Amino acid sequence: MSRIVIGPLLLSTFVIGTSNGQFVPSPFEVGINIGTLVYQGDLSTSQLGYTKGLKPAIGLQAAKTMSRFFSLRTALALGSVHAYDSTYSSPAWRKYRDLSFHSPVIELSAVAEYYPLGNAKGDRPGSFSPYLFAGIGTTFLKIKRDYSGFDAAYFGEGSSTVTGLNRDIEHRVPWVIPVVPVGIGVRYMFTDQISFRAEFTYRLTATDYLDGFKYAGDPNKNDHYYGISIGVSYRFGHNTLDCPKVR
Repeated sequence: MSRIVIGPLLLSTFVIGTSNGQFVPSPFEVGINIGTLVYQGDLSTSQLGYTKGLKPAIGLQAAKTMSRFFSLRTALALGSVHAYDSTYSSPAWRKYRDLSFHSPVIELSAVAEYYPLGNAKGDRPGSFSPYLFAGIGTTFLKIKRDYSGFDAAYFGEGSSTVTGLNRDIEHRVPWVIPVVPVGIGVRYMFTDQISFRAEFTYRLTATDYLDGFKYAGDPNKNDHYYGISIGVSYRFGHNTLDCPKVR
């Protein structure tokens, strides 16, 4: 009879202890995300950038919570950017300019996240946490530009487009550029340790040669790119109560 009583008592003790336990989060977390990168520059006709034939991008990140409002994050992003004049039917001159480029992107960055609701350390499961972020980064490129379809006769010798392209051809394309990533995101706590994220990240640059061309387009505006991503993060931590041992 005693064994029949002791068994349920130990089981109830375990359940009560586990339910009353409190998760203590670590300041460290890691994450992975997937999304895409979008180029904005001379070879795009839309304010949204060149959105045709987008390629997937993947990112890895590690973060440390500094306070209720701030967190520091380092990240690695792998993706690509591209654009082709020939895919536009209007304006007609783009068919004759027929410039294009593509490049892989390897980006290393460090940003500070700001949580206006003061829940940078995480919140209860089922809650949403908006945040803003900004920082610095370095982007490595391998730009391949193509001007083989350029029709000089259409624009006329001595035109700004022809002379501009000649200047661009003489200019070496960059293989590394500094970037300033700024953006907005939202975090959804699925459990005490696992959260889902959605982010929009805009990269400010100081170059007009992200696409390999400057003077054949608009030399007064720099090129930029942005990213849209979703991902999952895992926060380290432990429970204040360990499971009791059954003897």
